[in-house]
Amino acid sequence: MPADPDKVMQQVQALDAQRLTWDSLWQELAEVVHPRRSTITKTKDNTPERAHLSEAFDGTSARANRTLAQGQAARITPMGARWFSLNPPANLLENPEAVDWYQRCGEILAGALYRSNFYNRAFEHYLDRGAFGTAATEILAGKGSRGLHFRSYPIGTFSIAHDENDEVNTLARKFQWSVAQICEAFPKDQLPPEIVTMHADPVKRLQKLDLVHFIGPRHDRDPRKSDALNKPFFSVYLWPEKKAILSESGYDSFPVAVSRWELWGDSPYGWAPSLLALPEANQTNFLEQMLDDSAETMVYPRVLVPAGMKGEIDFAANGITVFDPNIASNHAPQEWLTGGRYDIGKDRLEDKRRAIEEVFFVPLFNAISQLKGDATATEVRALVSENRELFHPIFANLTREFLSPILRRSFAILFEQGAFPRPPAAVIRREKSGSFLDDPEVEFTSSMALALEQSHLANLSDVLSVLSPFAATDPTAMDFMALDRIGPALFRAKGLPASFIRTPDEMQALADARAQAMQAQQAQSAAASIKDLGGADGVRQLAETLPQPPL
Repeated sequence: MPADPDKVMQQVQALDAQRLTWDSLWQELAEVVHPRRSTITKTKDNTPERAHLSEAFDGTSARANRTLAQGQAARITPMGARWFSLNPPANLLENPEAVDWYQRCGEILAGALYRSNFYNRAFEHYLDRGAFGTAATEILAGKGSRGLHFRSYPIGTFSIAHDENDEVNTLARKFQWSVAQICEAFPKDQLPPEIVTMHADPVKRLQKLDLVHFIGPRHDRDPRKSDALNKPFFSVYLWPEKKAILSESGYDSFPVAVSRWELWGDSPYGWAPSLLALPEANQTNFLEQMLDDSAETMVYPRVLVPAGMKGEIDFAANGITVFDPNIASNHAPQEWLTGGRYDIGKDRLEDKRRAIEEVFFVPLFNAISQLKGDATATEVRALVSENRELFHPIFANLTREFLSPILRRSFAILFEQGAFPRPPAAVIRREKSGSFLDDPEVEFTSSMALALEQSHLANLSDVLSVLSPFAATDPTAMDFMALDRIGPALFRAKGLPASFIRTPDEMQALADARAQAMQAQQAQSAAASIKDLGGADGVRQLAETLPQPPL
């Protein structure tokens, strides 16, 4: 059933009303932690508010949030290295063809992410998540339905709701597009005539219109059909001014990755670390202002001037001030109340800054940044060990609500585009309603992920270091290890191309060749031994001299 514009707007207004209490808090956090987003309750023209910027004396919180974002970008989703691998569902883990196919798809997906704007948008996601506790990124097909594209939703422009499992399944976004952008995004023959007319005017086509994008679960669909109007989630673009539907379609999965730092009670919105840092952030701003005043006073001190003194005091270097020594007993101009303890204020300021940086895990990521770019999971794990209990739930939410949805939906988009090799029959699941391809299982393989998750692969080197001394004296000490499985697993965990790994047929051919070579070598050795004994006669004579077994 086509969407009703009035009902859509009623749902949007209901979601916005539930979000309203958060706007003022987000505005306060933005001004302190993420100034680029400080247009939530104020000006909407996306220009810096100079009045507030002039009142900002300390940027510790903003720098700490950026360090947290940079640390996550560099150590969890590094652009220059593979940070994930794709595995088949659990029931296919022993199927070599399925493992190989999902691994090759993972390589293609990694290349598509690299060529897209993912890493730029992921950094924006990290910044918003640290500052406001909630961030949203839409996963789209690229221009011309090729590749991938990602779109960030600024905080305060979208409202959300979640289901009984706390997973976001409804989103309403308000934004502005120019008439030209609208005509590029949607077929002209489906647009209202007013927009088509405006697009014909070279000036009006640049005019921006207020739009609404609403996404939610479709409750009246026919599950036997797979067309756009029967997908599990519906999508409606609406022009509220004219109550006109610009586009209506659907998705097989929720197309926006909405992640929360930590959930705030029953609310769909997240709690941010910046909330813990806000008291100290306000205090550091005040202390920085006071210390600036104190330093300025020391450089340009207050001066006590006799009441009857004529002329002006010259504060310039080598300045000369003329006064009458007979007009007062304390006749000379002198400094007045300039004995403040700047050092105490500075110590207090440093204490507040350290508290802010600890909230944003700055000591953790600063320590990791001192490692070389190719630091192993063991080296990173040694640094994060004492912070694991604090950062682990944060990482778990990040992977569950942001990275896994990003990878799974990107996988589906690329599969629809035909970017992957033809899947083997083993990975196709056939049911009465049709054939399906299961989502891949995602394994995160960045150094931070392995350090936090204590992966079996990350611990393999520890096991080997313990067993190596025993193997030196007992060659059977490591016979229990299946090296034919460990090797490929290590390759996949490091994100190396699947083409580096021999296929099962190639492995069998190699084993057969080795067996044949060994048989040939044994035959050659036997022949050489017979020749050394003088041929067949020599062997017979040797046999006659050997003790005969009892009858």
